[in-house]
Amino acid sequence: MTTTLKASRRVTPDEYEEEMTGNLFCPCCYTNVERTPKEKDLFINRRDPFYRHLKRWQQVACVLRAKKAEGKRYESWEEAKRAIDHGHLTIVKEFLQSKPEIELTPSGDYDETPVEDVGGPLAWVPIGRHKGETFELPSKITTVAGICSNFEVNKDKYFFLPGAQHAVQLAELITNVTELTSDILNTEQMPRLYFGRIKRSWNKGAFSTSTRMTRIECDPAIGDFTVKLPDGFCRDKSINDDSTGRIVMFYGVITTNGKGLAVDRLAWGEIALVPSKYNDLLMPD
Repeated sequence: MTTTLKASRRVTPDEYEEEMTGNLFCPCCYTNVERTPKEKDLFINRRDPFYRHLKRWQQVACVLRAKKAEGKRYESWEEAKRAIDHGHLTIVKEFLQSKPEIELTPSGDYDETPVEDVGGPLAWVPIGRHKGETFELPSKITTVAGICSNFEVNKDKYFFLPGAQHAVQLAELITNVTELTSDILNTEQMPRLYFGRIKRSWNKGAFSTSTRMTRIECDPAIGDFTVKLPDGFCRDKSINDDSTGRIVMFYGVITTNGKGLAVDRLAWGEIALVPSKYNDLLMPD
């Protein structure tokens, strides 16, 4: 088998074709690899496509396995504070957990639900250049809607999310649901930012407290992917029967729904529709 693989033709990401799925192997460790993104030529942050090892072979050592990016580090408190003041860095203390009692008016730049951002407490964050170095910096209590509202600018901005160890560019933080595999359930999960295009959304019952099932485009190999939240909650987020084709972004942990994957129990600030004008930045045709 190894001899056969050594003699195989090398295929660059630019030469990739759909029928090659499942038949590509690393030239070093000979385990399966996959192209990412599977179809698009560029990521939203303009990175070129590349091959990555499958998670089920992560125990196999390989010198070609890319090390996880550690994100942005800062030389001093002054440098980090200056990045915050200039809008290059945001420290997110938490995402808003419950709907505000006051009625907020949507801004002109955001075409869905209101954006609720408030200043949070000073927070110690490990983003110093030297190991173990932390800075006490201003934080925000924010919403995914706030991140989506000015996505064209925010995608290049650095965010330090709850529980993180590094500040990372938003374009690197978000994951397309189509990239998920069932292997994700075998790994230790932390809440992450995901996005995907809505295929269909319907109220499973007859009341606002009934569960609304919102199906998201995903890899057919996992069956289906569902966002499961109360219908009334979704209505306030403008997610309804007419949301097909819209892109939704959420912050959470992946669970199961029958034989497929799902996300549920999201807080108020952990999900939002992405303004339509940014669709091409996330999922170009």
